[in-house]
Amino acid sequence: MTHNTGFASLKNSKTMTRKIKIHWSLKCALTCVYAYIIYAVSSQDTSSIPLPIHLDKLIHFAEYGILCTFVCWVVSSFPITSAKIFYLITIGITSLYGISDEFHQSFTPHRSVEIHDWLADTTGAAAASFFWRIFLQKHL
Repeated sequence: MTHNTGFASLKNSKTMTRKIKIHWSLKCALTCVYAYIIYAVSSQDTSSIPLPIHLDKLIHFAEYGILCTFVCWVVSSFPITSAKIFYLITIGITSLYGISDEFHQSFTPHRSVEIHDWLADTTGAAAASFFWRIFLQKHL
């Protein structure tokens, strides 16, 4: 009887592990979909869209804040207890994606590479990461 209970426990453990892997895969997939949306939008010629001064920086701040929120969601699946490590990973990943997006834009007609865009990306990522760690992590 004890052997069967152990087997049932092992079976439940495997089921839980499978569910965790599926859940983590879904988190990663949604994060990649959002990152692709950023990539697709940055591939567009936006020279015909008039924006008020500095509104593009606010857009960068917001879109990379959202991306970092997705990254935080994925990274929070791991047992990271150090806030510094959490910030380094989440802000670092998002900031590196911002750099790659600016590089990508250098090949897009009517788009340019701007350090201020990357700074807005990284600032949005930092704001989202701090917000996640302070407010959301406990509730999700």
